[in-house]
Amino acid sequence: MALNDVFARHSDGSPDSPALVTPAIRPSAREQLATLDRLGLSAQDGVTEADLVGDKEVAQAVRRHPYVAALHCLARDGDGQLTHHPHVTTVDLEHVVGPDSYPDLVRKLAAAAGSTADLGEVHGGVDHERSRWIVRFRLGRITRELHPRLDHDNADLEVLPWIFDAVCMPGQASAYVRHGQRITVAYVPRWHVDELQRVLDRWAFAA
Repeated sequence: MALNDVFARHSDGSPDSPALVTPAIRPSAREQLATLDRLGLSAQDGVTEADLVGDKEVAQAVRRHPYVAALHCLARDGDGQLTHHPHVTTVDLEHVVGPDSYPDLVRKLAAAAGSTADLGEVHGGVDHERSRWIVRFRLGRITRELHPRLDHDNADLEVLPWIFDAVCMPGQASAYVRHGQRITVAYVPRWHVDELQRVLDRWAFAA
């Protein structure tokens, strides 16, 4: 999917652009990268402001959707990849809709959190009586079982934050932001996560 399509809709799924009550001064690509770096997300593979602004599509997205687009670009993979940050990934809400997709999501998040080596016994299932999916996994010595809402169209937004945090390494936490039908998740040192989340929330209106 083209980057413009990722940010084509507001976070509530509306095609309309949100109206800003107070115009915001958008930070430059350099300022955005510097802030992300300070908060534990240093750009990998030497990604610089020049790399961002050198791609017309990326430059436009980063200008219109500060921090949210920059974070998404750090997680991009496939054609047109700038970089793939080891601690940033994306979740397509329309793809987490089945018993196997939740275990796959747990594995994907654990890879971003760096906890794959401690992850085991990942299973998915369905509880038809309660209209819930079942996802069970062990991280280290702790076994967790979560019950997302049974929905064949979209992931359960109430359960996802619990899954994001459940795969964290000690001293680590997750920050995330929704844009359209995607959520970008970043794993950073716990002492940075509150500030990073505030930054993402501050600009989520533009996503």
